Amino acid sequence: MTILKMIIDTFGSVIIVPCVVFLLSVAIRVKPKEAFMGAFYMGIGLTAFNIILSALMTAVSPSITMMVENTGLNLPGLDIGWGAGAAIVFANSIGMFYLVFGIIINLFLFLVKWTDTFQPTDIWNYYHFLFWAACVQFVTGSFALAVACAVFLNLIVLLLADWLAPALQEYYGYEGVTSTCLFSTNILPFAVLMRWIFKKLRLDNIKLDPKALQKSLGIFGQPVIIGAIIGITLALIANIHDLGSMTIWAKILTTGITVGTIMALYPSVSGLFVKGLLPISNTMNERIEKGEIKRKNFNLSLDPAIYFGEEANLTSGLLLMPIMLLIAVIQPGNRMLPLADLAAIPFGIIAATVAMRGNIFGVVVTSSIWYGIGQWFNSSILEMFTQAAANAGVVVEKGALISSWCIGVNPIGYLGYKAFILDGSGKFIGIGILVALYLIAYYFYKKNKVAWWVAAGASPEFIKAKLEAEAE
Repeated sequence: MTILKMIIDTFGSVIIVPCVVFLLSVAIRVKPKEAFMGAFYMGIGLTAFNIILSALMTAVSPSITMMVENTGLNLPGLDIGWGAGAAIVFANSIGMFYLVFGIIINLFLFLVKWTDTFQPTDIWNYYHFLFWAACVQFVTGSFALAVACAVFLNLIVLLLADWLAPALQEYYGYEGVTSTCLFSTNILPFAVLMRWIFKKLRLDNIKLDPKALQKSLGIFGQPVIIGAIIGITLALIANIHDLGSMTIWAKILTTGITVGTIMALYPSVSGLFVKGLLPISNTMNERIEKGEIKRKNFNLSLDPAIYFGEEANLTSGLLLMPIMLLIAVIQPGNRMLPLADLAAIPFGIIAATVAMRGNIFGVVVTSSIWYGIGQWFNSSILEMFTQAAANAGVVVEKGALISSWCIGVNPIGYLGYKAFILDGSGKFIGIGILVALYLIAYYFYKKNKVAWWVAAGASPEFIKAKLEAEAE
């Protein structure tokens, strides 16, 4: 376990992902040369994405910081970012243990067809649910309860991945993929509910998807222009007291150009991921057609980086940055400002973007409500997470409270945590209720997959074509 953690920490996803993809490709009989090139393109795609994400954070983070400084806000919780949060999780014994145990569990569930999602290609995102398992271990002192919580939340992750897969594939045009990052998919049930509410209230008539914006706004509806406008607006708000300086205007305009550039470059980065997937996809289809592989449903879990920069998703995420900051300021009971993780918001709305079929209005409204609720939950665990971090060796200033916004604002993870700490009663009622709810949801999903897939955003036409192709 320690060795595997050291390997992951040392090489990172840019190296680990291509290695896993290469081994998987060889295992399903992709030609070695094609397997190597596919894995290599996956590594290039991740590297290019990291460069783009770094550019986005460099462009946006100073503006967000200035907004906070200008308002004089001083909420007690410090957002340390998902990177630091992940490091704390994997420094815990449950984090190290599950790196190995989780792969075994995932492979078993996939082989017995409990799930159609192959998750080991996304092991670094385990920390999103292991965070809550680590909290269970810290509060109860029970390693067994922590493992049980991790397995339960992992089952939830796989169900969400299976449920989302067809809609995700149709929306992005990528065959045979899904996501097992809990931060990216936890919003799915609520997004499905909100989509139903929007339809009943006829709010779905408000079309703010990229195509509609381009049609109605002309040049100002182009994704690159929208990105530039949002970037300039953020920088203007942040520097509202210093607009008489030429240097400040240079920063404002540079921010706009940078965000617009990211909107323009990201589709090319996504194409690199697609090149990485093609050898696996083509070989699987060939072997299925020949009858060599009986399994027809196969969803490969990929890092949400592949979905991050799609026009509607990134635009919604950029709009949500100041919105979530404002909500955090006025929200009663909230004790932490999103700061280090604000640039990660586009990761957390991927499932909402898919379910709303790119309707920016629906994505922003849905995500604002869901993560507003999540901020209450995150605020309630600040002391506990701070102590857990200190126990893991993190140096925390006396009196300071810390958490990671994108890990902590997860209502599904929080409910799992609350059930498995037994609420101090020593009874397993909460666990029993959650397990029963999961089994009921799993049963109805398996019984009527098509209805669930359509509810998640897939079109009936796409599902029909998919099922017909599998039947041939």
